[in-house]
Amino acid sequence: MDRYQFGLVVGNTFDSLIIPYTAVTMATETIAAEEVPSPASVIFSNGYLDEIVEAISSKNVTWSSLVGGDGLTAEQANALASVDKELKSSKVETLSKDSSLYANIFCTIITKPTRIEVLQSVLVLATYLIPSHNEFALALISLSEICQPLEKLLDSEDEAVRLLAAKVAILLLIATDKPPVSVVQKLLDCSWKLSTCDDYRLKDLAAQSYGAILSVKSTRALFWAKITSYGPPLLEILKSGKGGLQLQYNTVLVFWLLSFELEPAEELNKKCDIIPIILDIMKVAIKEKIIRVSVSLFYNLVTIAPAENIPALLVVSGLPVIKSMAQRKWTDAELESDLVTLSTTLQEAHDSMSTFDEYVSELTSGRLRWSPAHKSIDFWKRNVEQFKEDNWKLLKELAKVIATSSDNTVLAVASNDIGQVITELPEGLKVLQQLGTKTKIMEMMGHPDADVKYQALKATQVFVARAFA
Repeated sequence: MDRYQFGLVVGNTFDSLIIPYTAVTMATETIAAEEVPSPASVIFSNGYLDEIVEAISSKNVTWSSLVGGDGLTAEQANALASVDKELKSSKVETLSKDSSLYANIFCTIITKPTRIEVLQSVLVLATYLIPSHNEFALALISLSEICQPLEKLLDSEDEAVRLLAAKVAILLLIATDKPPVSVVQKLLDCSWKLSTCDDYRLKDLAAQSYGAILSVKSTRALFWAKITSYGPPLLEILKSGKGGLQLQYNTVLVFWLLSFELEPAEELNKKCDIIPIILDIMKVAIKEKIIRVSVSLFYNLVTIAPAENIPALLVVSGLPVIKSMAQRKWTDAELESDLVTLSTTLQEAHDSMSTFDEYVSELTSGRLRWSPAHKSIDFWKRNVEQFKEDNWKLLKELAKVIATSSDNTVLAVASNDIGQVITELPEGLKVLQQLGTKTKIMEMMGHPDADVKYQALKATQVFVARAFA
């Protein structure tokens, strides 16, 4: 299966609604865009939203009963009733013949003050019609006045209206190559709110929405600009393992879509620590589709930004995991090919790295562990001079780890390493004093973790001994 075709399966099953891409232009302010090279279609289905749609549909409200007051005109009701009747018989010939008329009816209804039950019914009808009738979608997109009322409905106090409007907006967004900035930003913010809810069905809807939005290449910069807000709830989904396999898949898919862009590919692991999270998922995944999207994410990271991501994968022992998977049989030939490529690339990088290279990769990843180099007297004597280079760059990296990490093992190892450096290069103590690292390590002598306390004590003893060296 082609790497660029497997993927934007967003929903509860693979038999859900398929939304094709088209290349059209949406009126209003736009951002430059191009067709995403993958995937070929979006599947958008969510159990929670389906229940809302079913509840609205089960009321069996006739269109004629919505006439009058803040409702429909008789002409609108007759037109919608005609389309609705044909929709139920799977023969919507009227809509195909006069898409512009029905697009204008829809736009008029959502623009003016309208009763909630009217909005609900019209939005439900639109969610059925847009993906299955391209002429109707194109007609709606061509209306310059469609965006503002849709944005307004995204803030509706009625949950059904709010979620249905979001689905309509996303269906229209993925049918255009130039989505409006304001609508995209509003949809991203709405998806973020859903991702922070306790209900995992709403989290799943958020992941699906993100996936559908990010399938349009030009939207990814907007998402990335707020990765510090949008990222944490998604990362928590992946770390917790709760909400089911489909939610896990949909969430990994969001990061996969981001990984096609250079800046996210370079910084995704630095900002989100995504590599160890995805690696942990791969180790226990029982569904090939989760392995497939995870491997494709790694493939993108290693291909687009190798300098940033190959060392990061090696530091968290990604090589043995990838090699083991490359030896297994898979139904997807593209997956097998990607695993072989990843395995070969990582092995070659590993073989070319010196012990010091491995140390630097570990340090820059911020994931220090008790690998052999840290306790090797020979290692420090041979390599310590390199900590002075570039204005004490590596020593400052260690200082940064001490200042920012909350991991006990990382703090213990960093304290040990700083002690080792100052033992050989006492002039580095002045750098640590300027950064406040000396004080921080001395404070850590009261740390509740025994190893952190011990390593901080040892480093402090070195500080005292070398203070006048």
